[in-house]
Amino acid sequence: MMRLVIDLNRIMAGLLKESTSRKIIFDNHFLFFAPDYIETELFQHREYLIQKAKMTESDFDTLLHILLEQITLVPFEEFEQGYSRAIGIMESIDENDAPFLAVGLALKLDGIWTKDRHFLRQDLLKVFHTGDLVQNI
Repeated sequence: MMRLVIDLNRIMAGLLKESTSRKIIFDNHFLFFAPDYIETELFQHREYLIQKAKMTESDFDTLLHILLEQITLVPFEEFEQGYSRAIGIMESIDENDAPFLAVGLALKLDGIWTKDRHFLRQDLLKVFHTGDLVQNI
């Protein structure tokens, strides 16, 4: 079983439509982890996501809840030790990506599932694209 950090955009892709991303999130070959603040991020983008997904608020909230049950949300305290290292690596690339890198490093995960090219500029955490994961389902 692969243990991976999942980025916010992959989660959003899983919310927006029945897609490969959604299938991967629900596949039992993977365990996904993300910084716990993504829940706040998703809530901040809730109205946009509901409109884009063309769902009722109730259906969206249900799907979001079910989807988040598939992802272990990691509190800052659990990846704080590696956060400064992650910031040092990602600050010149995209500082917002540092928590995802820190989660992967702190939990010694297999990599990160992302389309974000910024992660290709670091070499501490292996980057997996959707096509890489499809091969495992």
